[in-house]
This record gives sequence, C-alpha cells and structure tokens, in this order.
Amino acid sequence: MSTITAPSETSLFLEPVATERARRRVEELMADFRTGTWRPTRLEGRVAEVLLASTAGDGMLTPRRIRAALWEGNIALTHENDGRFAQLLADLVPVLDDPQLTALDIVDAAGELVGAVASTAVAVAA
Repeated sequence: MSTITAPSETSLFLEPVATERARRRVEELMADFRTGTWRPTRLEGRVAEVLLASTAGDGMLTPRRIRAALWEGNIALTHENDGRFAQLLADLVPVLDDPQLTALDIVDAAGELVGAVASTAVAVAA
C-alpha cells in the first residue's frame, strides 16, 4: 500500500496516490470517450468485452479478471491508443487488491467505462 497521499478534488480527505491515479485515469478516459477525443480500437473493445463477460455472474471488477483481460490483449494493447485503456486497467489492479485503497465510485465509473468500450466492439462487429 502506498503511504503517500494526494488530495482528491471530490473530498477534503487525503487519499492514497494509487487511488487518486486510478480515479484520474478513469475520469479522463471517460471524458475523452464521451467527447469523441478517444475512440477505442477493435482490440480495446474486445478486451472490454472479455472483461465484461467475466463479470456477468456478479458484476464485479476484480484484480484477477482485469489481469486476465490484460493478458488477452497481450503486449499489443499497451500500444493501442497510446496504451491508455491498458494503463487504466493496470492502475485499477492495486486499488482493487487492497481494501484500504478501494473506492466504490472509481470501481463503478470503471465498470461504466468498460461497458461503454465493450459496446463499441459490438457496433464495429455489426
């Protein structure tokens, strides 16, 4: 766990750097997705589909499921769109691994983003 903390824009309390970094990446990528500044590639959409399918039973993003999705994307995922989606997923792993770092708003926002990215893969395939 990171002992260094950073201020959160949504709170008066300091939060661990890993949590703040994950929050920032989710917010930035979702904003860019909504404005069309960032468009998921086919590979990113496929990885999001795999991740979304793995959560079908309980709706939970877990470190194990994220690692499996990253494995599916292999090294190519780190190069697609400057690796932003891969980096976001990688930043979620330590946050989800440690209950003291986990913030439900980040997990919910990340789940929303994964669902949105997965929906682009369906649209491309159709």
